[in-house]
Amino acid sequence: MGLSNLEPFISAGPWVVTAALGVPVVGKIIVTALALRGTHPKDRPGIIKAVAELFRWRR
Repeated sequence: MGLSNLEPFISAGPWVVTAALGVPVVGKIIVTALALRGTHPKDRPGIIKAVAELFRWRR
């Protein structure tokens, strides 16, 4: 991704850049929190693994 591809976002202002980068991360955190809510601590590693596979997170 070259700098020329980012020019429309950069020229739109800092809030647009922050939203473009932050919204996907916050969405993943919300989905993970909802999946873990009310679960037994022994089940959490499996749930986290399933959510990570859903979003294809890498270590």
